Amino acid sequence: AEEIQAHLDARMPLWKRDRPGVAEMTVAVMGCVVNGPGESRAANIGISLPGTGEQPRAPVYADGEKVATLDGPTLAGDFLAMVEEYVERPYAPAAVS
Repeated sequence: AEEIQAHLDARMPLWKRDRPGVAEMTVAVMGCVVNGPGESRAANIGISLPGTGEQPRAPVYADGEKVATLDGPTLAGDFLAMVEEYVERPYAPAAVS
């Protein structure tokens, strides 16, 4: 969760400059198997991380739909790649004048 938050904090100033509307994007990084999937579904893009002692598997939701289940030790990085791809779709680059 900390790795994902650090990435978003680093990228958001650039995204805000270049991609109108991205500041309203919600990203959910949940660590609860009970509430995580529901709250992740409510965000623009979200992940429900496994808890301590659970298998490293995490469902990912985009715009209310489950789009993937990430596995293994790279799931945080894989999710960040999905966030980068997500930003490309609904938040078109600002026109250069």
